[in-house]
Amino acid sequence: MTKVSDFDKALRLKGYGSYENKVSQNDYKNLEKVVKVDNDLSVKPKVITCLRDYIDFISTLESSYENPVFYRGQGNANYLINPSSLRKNPANERRMIESFERRFSNELNSCENDMARLVLMQHYGLGTRALDISENPLAALYFACSPMKKFNTNRESEKSEWGEITIFKDPDEENEKKPYDLKQIHSSTVSIISSTAFMKKEFNLWELGMEWKKDRNYMHDEKFIQLRDIIRRSVIVRVPQNNPRIKNQQGAFIIVNANEVLEINGQEKNANNLTKYLLENEYINFHDVLDNPKWGNLFVNNSWELKFGKIKPYSGKNTCKIFDIDPFNLRRIFYKKDGVQQVVLIPPERKDEIVRELSRFNITEDFIYPDMDCVANEINERINI
Repeated sequence: MTKVSDFDKALRLKGYGSYENKVSQNDYKNLEKVVKVDNDLSVKPKVITCLRDYIDFISTLESSYENPVFYRGQGNANYLINPSSLRKNPANERRMIESFERRFSNELNSCENDMARLVLMQHYGLGTRALDISENPLAALYFACSPMKKFNTNRESEKSEWGEITIFKDPDEENEKKPYDLKQIHSSTVSIISSTAFMKKEFNLWELGMEWKKDRNYMHDEKFIQLRDIIRRSVIVRVPQNNPRIKNQQGAFIIVNANEVLEINGQEKNANNLTKYLLENEYINFHDVLDNPKWGNLFVNNSWELKFGKIKPYSGKNTCKIFDIDPFNLRRIFYKKDGVQQVVLIPPERKDEIVRELSRFNITEDFIYPDMDCVANEINERINI
């Protein structure tokens, strides 16, 4: 079987990718046409070649303090939006957290909940299921154009790739002008998703409930957890601006979940059908499942075990195909105009000039990462020691 290229996979799932030498400057306008990805998603890229182009574009976006626009910049438009802890092997997520906990238990124990622990671990470079986003469009533009010296893994290769800025906004509640899924760090939904990160690859509802209740209240009953929060969910989280990096970046996060039902009372039969049922129904908790004649009859002798398993997003091997297309339901929070997703693309040959333009506004790596080592590196480069 021929291996699908990253570009072809991005084109199929996103409608665009890193075009490299496939597009000349004269053809940029052709990329700005609406592309129908599938029946549920159309996308309209905006190619920007300078800072002025970008500012003109973002000035057309609708935003407010109550429901702001968020931005995520990536140096390679072929990248799918996939958190690092789930990208390679979801089974390693818990192992990574445990290894970090052994070395920094005091620091993690001082955090108020699991979401705060994930934010702390991400701050120090550990891969988590939290996706970095920013309310500052210039910070996102810098991420899309300048491979970070602090994280040097793909620096040279990203210079030759098209940059991308994905734009997010929480959809307003129906008939109400307020965000539906814009959450704070203490939200119950955020607690459920972040608690899932501390689970093994396979876990049951009771185990997740015990972790969740540590954050909430031990009097809470896991039977009333919204099961879609476990199966497939993404929410925007505004976190406390309690360190210089988050302050400078005006940082926030998207916390995501993607799991399937593996067993019902120790039996694999009907597990896949229950996963599909939960994917189709937004507000279903375990108590509702027990009350449903179709599913409740599967839980006999007061044995109420429901086992879940972490899936590998975009793997092409998931039983439920939505996990290979839009595993976290991110499409729900893409910024759309007239139902069409809006994204920004930056040609590789324009990245360096845009970085120079951003530096005039003090958007530099030592501003994005105001840690001592980054500031020292920036001084070395500027003064050419």
